[in-house]
Amino acid sequence: MRTLALAFALTAFANDKVDAIFAGYTKPGSPGCAVGVLQDGKTVLAKGYGLADLDHQIKIDARSRFYMASVSKQFTSMALLIAEKEGKLSLDDSVRKWVPEMPAYADGITIRRMLDHTSGLRDYLMLWQMRGFSNESVLKQAPTLSLIARQKALNFPIGSDYNYSNSGYLLAAIALERATGKTLAQWTKEKIHAPLEMTASRFQDDHGDPVPNRAHGYHQRGGAFKNVDVGFDLVGSGGMYSNIEDMLKWARNFDEQTVGKGLFDKLTTPAKPAGNYALGIISKDGTLSHSGGASGYSTYLLRIPDKQLTVVCLCNIGGTPVARLAEQTAKVFGADIAVSKNAAPAKPVRKKLDPPSSLAGAYWSEELETIWRITVKDGEAQLHTDGGSFPITGDFQAGSFTLQFTETGFLAGSGRAHGIVFSRRTP
Repeated sequence: MRTLALAFALTAFANDKVDAIFAGYTKPGSPGCAVGVLQDGKTVLAKGYGLADLDHQIKIDARSRFYMASVSKQFTSMALLIAEKEGKLSLDDSVRKWVPEMPAYADGITIRRMLDHTSGLRDYLMLWQMRGFSNESVLKQAPTLSLIARQKALNFPIGSDYNYSNSGYLLAAIALERATGKTLAQWTKEKIHAPLEMTASRFQDDHGDPVPNRAHGYHQRGGAFKNVDVGFDLVGSGGMYSNIEDMLKWARNFDEQTVGKGLFDKLTTPAKPAGNYALGIISKDGTLSHSGGASGYSTYLLRIPDKQLTVVCLCNIGGTPVARLAEQTAKVFGADIAVSKNAAPAKPVRKKLDPPSSLAGAYWSEELETIWRITVKDGEAQLHTDGGSFPITGDFQAGSFTLQFTETGFLAGSGRAHGIVFSRRTP
């Protein structure tokens, strides 16, 4: 009896500690988070904070469905591992075997290279950003595949480096569909979600489809919350909806292996030069994790195998420090891990460009199918793109873009996409 009373006391203490961690998400009229904890194979915490729907004042709970963003990648990877085990394809297949739309330079890119981000493929989100699109834009598969296939080069030689690229996961999902005859949504429902009774989880390739119990996505702008629900019709790199209850079933499966028996070593073991990145999951310092963020959502799965502990944190506010929240929660339940710091990004010191007037003109990119313009007025150069205008600084930065001028134009880069060719157009 005394042991039972002690257990209840410890549970209440842990709940109070977690409530304190998420206290900032319980203010009236605020979106928030759901958090779940699996320990020794049992759900010891599953609760919500804040609102899933500001219009109707619906509270978040363990059944609220969130857009999982890049946490979806581990499900895409497991789906492909299952397909390989069943002889439908091989992770060592060239992407061009299944996606012949890709140019010849992709012959050496395997599905495995795409899953561990060593393919060199330019990231489609960065490419669309260079076209003026944002996380709130509607993105569809056919034009996105066309955009990826139009690229004339890679970020780096295949297998020589690591650079996170959503393009690889989109192409991998297309390969899976063509190899199995089933969409990623159909394949994962049959092979993963249904066997694990993950009834609230699914990949969604039409943003217009209803999502029961959806926690709508929000960004904070000017001190107010604005709705920014997902407009992506793309799956593989993201695209899955789920909730705390289902994600804890998935976490339990890492041990029980009802689904994917014998495949988890492949899923969670990194290979060079990917560093800590395995197949849709990061293996580092005794933990397995992955984050996700898009269109007003922030998600995180943290697993600590030695402690038989998993924490899942799902939030419907863009930019929420979910890794920190999950790590703090894990410490409440006995994990000895470092907690991430929310360091402010350093502001680079950039010198003013003293531009020659010859830079002015229109520049065409066949890879992006767009025109950027440079104007020079009163000694100041401005880059005009589909997404806005930016001053060009002395280190040839313009907003988030880096420009490298050549005899015929310039090469543009941003984050996960480099070397995009822009050629000067003659008047």
